[in-house]
Amino acid sequence: MKKLTSILAMLLVLAISMVPALAEAPADAALKSARAYLNTMYKKAPETTLTDYQVVSKVIIGDVEFPIEWTADSDTIKIIPGDLTTIDVDEKNPEEVNYILTATMKNAAGESVSLSFKHKVPAALILEGLSYEEIVAAAYTLEDGVAMEEPQRLFGTIINIPTPYSEEYKNITVDMQIGELADQPIQCYRLSGEGAEKLAVGDKITVEGILKNYKGTIEFDKGCVLVGFGEIESQQGVLDAAYKLEDGVALTAPTALAGEIVNIDTAYSEEYKNITVTIVCDGKTEQPVMCYRLSGEGAEKLAVGDKIAVYGTIKNYKGTIEFDKGCKLIPYEAASMARTVLAGYALEDGLSIEKAKTLTGVISSIDTAYSEEYKNITVTIVVAGMEDNKIQCYRLAGEGAAELAVGDTITVTGTIKNYKGTIEFDKGCTLDAVVK
Repeated sequence: MKKLTSILAMLLVLAISMVPALAEAPADAALKSARAYLNTMYKKAPETTLTDYQVVSKVIIGDVEFPIEWTADSDTIKIIPGDLTTIDVDEKNPEEVNYILTATMKNAAGESVSLSFKHKVPAALILEGLSYEEIVAAAYTLEDGVAMEEPQRLFGTIINIPTPYSEEYKNITVDMQIGELADQPIQCYRLSGEGAEKLAVGDKITVEGILKNYKGTIEFDKGCVLVGFGEIESQQGVLDAAYKLEDGVALTAPTALAGEIVNIDTAYSEEYKNITVTIVCDGKTEQPVMCYRLSGEGAEKLAVGDKIAVYGTIKNYKGTIEFDKGCKLIPYEAASMARTVLAGYALEDGLSIEKAKTLTGVISSIDTAYSEEYKNITVTIVVAGMEDNKIQCYRLAGEGAAELAVGDTITVTGTIKNYKGTIEFDKGCTLDAVVK
């Protein structure tokens, strides 16, 4: 759990230890002084404690030291003694916890004084797997001055630019709308990153950072980053899962990652038509991924600094996290779509991906000709060159559906399901765009 060191607390202890005690002062007076000092230190401390924090372990009045025994009236709060005492809270508690933290001090005569402080731990915001809209809803429950502990990623449309791009500070402040949530905008405060200077109202962007409530404005705090234009899903979950693998173990299903080449481990082989490179995804230099014997169109031209996407099976090979041999090179912008396709192939018969998805692919076959009566057609597409993972678009409807042909590149939105072993967009899917 996160440990917050209270520098202020240590400074106050030092200050207290420097206060001279009157020689004639009785012990109980010094004890009362210690209590008064402790009250001064913490009477204005925040009531809400989102994460672990630290408090002083003793108070010194002149040359008299008063150790502090801290207790809490809730089993979810753990007290960890040390030079500073850690108050260990349960950040994942599903319901709000109200607790009283009590400090007790004793003198040599056994006399004691106590001081109590009211605190609460809000119900945990469990955000893994939530939609953008659900993350926004959670952000709008934050109290003034409170921030989420972990960075979040949102995709939306710029609706306002409160502060234009600064050449001096290399940042910009924009307001973005997530989905249809026009009444719950998110401000991106001092947003930086590649392309920030080009941002304009109407742009669709992905932003990552810490969400907070600043005097009633729900915003990404300063330090937020423009991940890119369009929707770019977070890859952190894949990286974390990969780095938890034990030696010799692989992820249970293939996946895809997009990143930047930071090393050419083995040069391209004309004989074997492959190359080994290491990539860093989303700037996570502490979690590099090797792409072992990577093949695919353009593999022979790869160089350090190139942005690529790879799909295959990730494993831990003697401590190296890598895509195993047989991994394939795909277009950089297709990594998210590749993960969607592979997620579809992981579905059991009859199950579907809960959230509607959008994929772009090349038509490989016309399975059912266009019906003038029902105004739809069934086709199969190949996404990102993944010939072994084709997706059927069942009863696809929309402008241009009647003229579709093999070789056309189309964009489709709908629910992906496993229907008796066929991975498909279910009926009701729509044709969004066509490139003949």
